[in-house]
Amino acid sequence: MSMQQKPSALPLIGVLHRSNIVPLTESEVRFEIDMCIGCDRCMRACPLPLSSQVNIADLNLATISDEIAPHVVRFTQECVMCGSCVPVCPVNNHRDLLMLSLKQRLGIAWDRHVDMARVLEYLPSGWDLARLLARLREQPMFVNPHQVPDNYLKHMLVSSKLLTLVPGSPIIQERTYGREIYFILDGRFVISTLGPHGEDMPVAMLGRGEFAGERGMLTGQQRGATVRARTAATVLEVPEQVIQRMMEVVPSVRDYFESLNDIRSIEAILQRMSLFQGVAKPDLHWLAGKMQFRTYERNAQLFTASEQHQPARETLHIILDGFVKVARVASGTIPGEMHERIIAYRQHGDYFAGGLDMLGDGKAVTATAINRVRVAEMKREDLLIILSRYPEVNQRFLHRLQEYRVMADAAQTFIGSRDLLQRTTSQVLAEAGARAGLRALVGGGVVEGTEVLVIDLDKCVHCDKCEEACERRHGHSRMNRKGMVIGNISVATACRHCQDPVCLLCSRAGIARMSSGEVYITESCIGCGICAERCPYDNISIISLEEEKDSTPSTWSRFMRFFTQGMGKEYGKRQLPMVNQMAAPGPLASHDGHGAIAEIRKKLAIKCDLCAGYSNQACVQACPTGAAFRVQPTQFFGTTEDILQQRTS
Repeated sequence: MSMQQKPSALPLIGVLHRSNIVPLTESEVRFEIDMCIGCDRCMRACPLPLSSQVNIADLNLATISDEIAPHVVRFTQECVMCGSCVPVCPVNNHRDLLMLSLKQRLGIAWDRHVDMARVLEYLPSGWDLARLLARLREQPMFVNPHQVPDNYLKHMLVSSKLLTLVPGSPIIQERTYGREIYFILDGRFVISTLGPHGEDMPVAMLGRGEFAGERGMLTGQQRGATVRARTAATVLEVPEQVIQRMMEVVPSVRDYFESLNDIRSIEAILQRMSLFQGVAKPDLHWLAGKMQFRTYERNAQLFTASEQHQPARETLHIILDGFVKVARVASGTIPGEMHERIIAYRQHGDYFAGGLDMLGDGKAVTATAINRVRVAEMKREDLLIILSRYPEVNQRFLHRLQEYRVMADAAQTFIGSRDLLQRTTSQVLAEAGARAGLRALVGGGVVEGTEVLVIDLDKCVHCDKCEEACERRHGHSRMNRKGMVIGNISVATACRHCQDPVCLLCSRAGIARMSSGEVYITESCIGCGICAERCPYDNISIISLEEEKDSTPSTWSRFMRFFTQGMGKEYGKRQLPMVNQMAAPGPLASHDGHGAIAEIRKKLAIKCDLCAGYSNQACVQACPTGAAFRVQPTQFFGTTEDILQQRTS
């Protein structure tokens, strides 16, 4: 290898959580190596188990020369760029950027040889590797061998599961969570959805060369349909981390999936929108093809009030995923004081037009993403073509404008469907302080959750039994009863199991989601802290296992605690492993012969997993007054709105 090529010219793989990272130049790399004093503090701080086998001298030598030991290669590949090494350096070196430089010099791991023995052992009868690769080449995103070399497909294969199914076997279940994607190598599958009475309604067929599960893989949302084998079938189940790595090394694969998902999502939304009822399917397909799709990260602005009369504001925005806040800046009571006035919140399937005066008063507004948002943008001229072609659609659009004029004031703090808003426009709104609290609730991300722990402060006696029960069951309390307070309701500080959890971006599969929705820490976690850093609500903590070992209470202490604190009400029945059927995912590659010391973990992430595997939730069961309870977000906001109105009216 040579240092002649600039690191910035090489690909950045495995650093999606640090998208703004800037690689060091060759001269900067040499300067930082010269500054290193060889104290090994960075290695001691590194959460990777393998760091105990790597010394800083070997790492420095590999960074500036061609002498790279095998264990350094493996350590470099496993480095997750968490940055734990940076704050402990006494000379302020950027060891994370030095590791990035080494990663770039080593190149993409999928370019190297892969052992296919394990895959060949489980091939169906009559299959060989050539046939397996040929079947994968039938998938449209893998058809070009120049973009997706055979070696990349082999790496994907060794980290995936080859499933042989009998007729009737499901691979995807409607209304469950999952981010795996399934490539059909042989056989046929039927796609069905639940009917109004719970019956299966077939909607489509899939066959060889097709795939299923791409929407869940991309968005993390609940599965929208059930996919079941109609004949004997062979499929490749690819974990989220593996297909994400494929999309990193081959961007055209990501482009294919995102484009396909966007078109399917917007066509489905357009067909459901009352505004476009009666529009022929060919016209809807034409309209979907004309749309542009954009992803906005948290707090990114779709458009601002200062962009009035510009093209971005002349666009009809349709939200595919996520939540958007619509606001305007208004004058305060003090001269010169300005504050944000919330107009409305928009979510999946909703739409707004910043330049079409949807709010009815002709004033400019700012639209901001509350969480990660995927938006379809329809240009004004394309919308006008449809409105001119379908007079009834134009009439509905004008009627909707009138509705917005009527509801403009009531929409200041509203979260929910327009039907509910229309029924409540005549009700007296809560005080300004209560409305501000509701806005803070949504801005604080509670609206994103699927399971929220709330506490009724009228019943809570501040005994902390909920926290103590959590600690008894799990060894550490995974929640804090103190949190955001609105009226007599407190939102406890605990994982909310968001609809689109940004914490799940883990290359080691150290955090995952069950099909029932619980986000949990797996046995692959090394405590790097990336998930905790990405959680916007500080609901994930990192503990040191060495400190944990030192602080383990003695047998006598545990014995005495039984008499002083009791056994607790939270003890529920724990399911047997064979009943639970929840296998913790492991690293993307397996390595043998490195000794037990390589598997010693230094740190671990902890978070609420809704007491997965138990028959109850410790915090809820231990509450002596019934103040603590779990709710769905939509139910939570409805209940909170009623409570606030009662207490402030």
